[in-house]
Amino acid sequence: MRTEIKVFLVVFVLFTGMTIGEVRAQSVSVEPIEILEKGLFKKKVYKKCGIEMEPIQLFKLFRDDPGMQDYVKPLGKNLLMSTLLTATAGVLVGYPVVDSFSKDSDPNWTLAYIGAGCALLSIPFTKWFDKNAKEAIDYHNAGYQSATSYRPQLNVQFNGYGLGLAMRF
Repeated sequence: MRTEIKVFLVVFVLFTGMTIGEVRAQSVSVEPIEILEKGLFKKKVYKKCGIEMEPIQLFKLFRDDPGMQDYVKPLGKNLLMSTLLTATAGVLVGYPVVDSFSKDSDPNWTLAYIGAGCALLSIPFTKWFDKNAKEAIDYHNAGYQSATSYRPQLNVQFNGYGLGLAMRF
């Protein structure tokens, strides 16, 4: 058999095999994320692959995913504000309470009132985070696959060097 025919057959088999068969990068199935409520105050806990995550862990999971960038910014802002206001409330309420245990002190209860206000202000940010997290989780659970659902194509093309194969991603 002539060499040209052998080369043609090899190229033909490669071309038809690549176009008929499905070429994929690492195919990873998307594990669904569940939203659970735990505890007396119904604290939101997110569960993926049997592992329970806090809101900050959910944010970090989505932050590293390039396809979830539309959801990361609102999640981050609401989580940051909620965390800052809650921490401030804890300090401002805790300081006068601890100070009241001392016999010779007159605690500054105004700080405790300001702290209670901060705690109340953190509630809307927590609710907004929960709403945005639910939207992001619904998008994730609907079949989104981060960087694995593309299909490369193998094309035959002519260029300055002659006939060649080109893979497009």
